Amino acid sequence: MESLDRRLASHFLGPTAQEVLRRRVSELTVSRAEVVEAINEERRRIERDLHDGVQQRMVALGMLLGRASRRPDQAAELLEQAREEAGRVLLDLREVTWRVYPVGLDSDGLHAALESLAERCGVPVRLRYELTERHPGTIEIPAYFVASEAVTNVSKHARATRIDLSVTRAGTMVVVRIEDDGVGGADPAGSGLSGLARRVAAVDGAFTVDSPRGGPTVITAELPCAW
Repeated sequence: MESLDRRLASHFLGPTAQEVLRRRVSELTVSRAEVVEAINEERRRIERDLHDGVQQRMVALGMLLGRASRRPDQAAELLEQAREEAGRVLLDLREVTWRVYPVGLDSDGLHAALESLAERCGVPVRLRYELTERHPGTIEIPAYFVASEAVTNVSKHARATRIDLSVTRAGTMVVVRIEDDGVGGADPAGSGLSGLARRVAAVDGAFTVDSPRGGPTVITAELPCAW
């Protein structure tokens, strides 16, 4: 009887403060677990990038230097090839480190980091940035990684000719929106996009992917702002 009374009271009066607190603790526990999984997935991806990119180039560089030492008559040509390969290794390492954490995000802010991202992208990016002041890391860090992952995916898979990247304010939300004119069909359940969804959920934000076959693809993250 007491249980029935409690259910009726909850139905008509709404959840008690204790029930609200319990629900919130449960949500935070799930959110924390999702963040840990997103971090682990990012580590696995970095490992793949290092293995498939940087490590393979380092092997090629070592082989070129070895050939140069064994063939003095071709040393000049082989050393020039090695120099070019070393430059590509440096570019790969720089790209990996930017995906881990962009240099300058703390000191220069989100706007500068996104401008650098747009400059490095192989697809033309039109950046519209309307925030007039710096925001805390809980906003700028997930905003950057949403933009970075989306732009990287477009460059690799979408066969797009342009990317529109905007960061705007809508009420109490900072909205990051990425649209491309590629082939569409992006899978929200894929490791990259699902990791972004978990990262955004960890700050009580909302994340959506609209990517019909044939395009366009629109990725949106709404991040709550305290002011």
